[in-house]
Amino acid sequence: MEAEAQAHALLEAFPLSGKAWQVLGHALHAQGKPAIHALERAVSLLPDDSVAHYNLGVALALEDRFEEAVASYQQALVLNPWFPNAHCYLGAALRKLGQFEEALESHRAALAIDPTHYGAPQRLQEGLTRLGRLVEAEELCRRTLKFKPDYAEVRQLLSNTLAYMSKYADVVMESERALEAPSVDPAIWEQHLYCFSYHPDLSATEIYSEFVRWGNRFPEPQVDFSSHDRNPNRRLRIGYVSPDFRKHTGRFYFWPLLQYHDRNSIELFAYSNVEHEVAWTGLFREQFEHWRDIRRLDDQAVADLVRADGIDILVDLCGHMEGQRLGLFALKPAPIQAFWLGSAWTTGLKTMDYVIFDPHVAPEGTLTSETIVRLPYSFMVFQPKVDAPDLVAPPCLKNGFVTFGYTGRTERLNHRIFRVWGEILNRLPEAKLILDFLPFSDPRTQDHYRAFLAQHGVDTERVIMRNSPKIFEGLNDIDILLDSFPHGGGTMLMDALWMGVPFITLASRPPVGRLGLGMLMNLGLPEWVAYSEEEFIDKACQLAGDGQTLKELRLGMRERMLDSPLTDGPGFARGVESAYRAMFERWIGA
Repeated sequence: MEAEAQAHALLEAFPLSGKAWQVLGHALHAQGKPAIHALERAVSLLPDDSVAHYNLGVALALEDRFEEAVASYQQALVLNPWFPNAHCYLGAALRKLGQFEEALESHRAALAIDPTHYGAPQRLQEGLTRLGRLVEAEELCRRTLKFKPDYAEVRQLLSNTLAYMSKYADVVMESERALEAPSVDPAIWEQHLYCFSYHPDLSATEIYSEFVRWGNRFPEPQVDFSSHDRNPNRRLRIGYVSPDFRKHTGRFYFWPLLQYHDRNSIELFAYSNVEHEVAWTGLFREQFEHWRDIRRLDDQAVADLVRADGIDILVDLCGHMEGQRLGLFALKPAPIQAFWLGSAWTTGLKTMDYVIFDPHVAPEGTLTSETIVRLPYSFMVFQPKVDAPDLVAPPCLKNGFVTFGYTGRTERLNHRIFRVWGEILNRLPEAKLILDFLPFSDPRTQDHYRAFLAQHGVDTERVIMRNSPKIFEGLNDIDILLDSFPHGGGTMLMDALWMGVPFITLASRPPVGRLGLGMLMNLGLPEWVAYSEEEFIDKACQLAGDGQTLKELRLGMRERMLDSPLTDGPGFARGVESAYRAMFERWIGA
């Protein structure tokens, strides 16, 4: 505010000063106010100033005007080709426009000028990872750390990349080194928890303690809800906080709940942290009576908004995933706070009262900092894709051999899984294995996995690596999906089931190691659940030998799903609403 006033005073004295207009633009930007007009004025007065063009580009990108931002960055680089920030931010804008290879080149240009540039390694690593080029991502991190060993952000990125490559031996060490930095960026903590969650050799207790360690960093908030409306018979005000009201896998689970909420008993508020709104965002907006865009608001401002809205139960749909707003929940703006779905474990926050699960994924003894509320059947409800291809007979009937498959993220894979795969293929010498995900289309990443698999006894001559442009069609090539462990799959498994492909799962660390167990129990298929690695191998070999049963199961799977709690949107919504009402009545002492 003071900087803005000083800028206006400067402009009164020097109205044609481009520098003064830049100062005003910076002051407005710092306050979250529109700054484009001031920075456009600065550019008009300083057409040969590369910094002025760069600053305008930053402001345009913040307003999602990426094509104009690209033009501003490019002009800045015409004036000064040795401007690393302009290269870096140009890459970020190009990526938003879908020009991924061009974005990578811009980030590389920034690093060529400044090998320890703040921001360029992170963006380049993220770009390489999103393109599945994991070996290049690891090389980038190690090269940057040679120049700057104390670069905490890149140290954590190295830990991330090793996890993405299923190489967990040094994941903990590198992540702990990142946390030793004097000032730790919140993103490092989120990535730290993410990597720990997938680690195959850590116990549930060890992982849970890291979430608690993160949550203990927040001070106890001072709250007073003495004036909150405690009428037990009124509509409950439920607020949902999420960055994923968009084209994200979360939509397959959010949609049935929101669509079937009883508007006579529930008043819905959305606190949307969506970075860039899309068509799906508009569809979600229609499901809420009240829509709050919080992406540009800090946690305290959102907390004030939640209190003003009189929210009874504030529900986080993200957990420790990208775009999270758990700092808001640490402020305790609602009398009752709950967590559902998202990262599907715990937040570690003392101020989060409840987490919603079911008896299958969260049996007694499951470690959470929240009180567990167990829905009677499934804590997930799924909205299948209506345009999915028709079901077909299992490919083993025409191939004469069984084809196993894995279609999920690579950080779920590890040395224990590879040993199991190797034993299955050894026992079934005609069987094949399809690995179908983005990194498996990159030649260097393929080489990495072939070597890794071979170390654990997998005959890589029978392993097909690819990235199907349409995963539903790709699933038609697979007879049996092999779930990951000890962190199981989620949407990967639901997609497979909708295409009729059964999966074998290992009941492992609760809750994230038991998602497949919950699905299969709700489908009446307990014989597809294993309780040890050896039983997993036995079941894979046994179930692969009955093509007729695989055919009957596959062609009847959609009907089985539609008759199960997994797709019962109305029933799921009633169960969640009953849980909300019980939470509220418990709080008011009714």
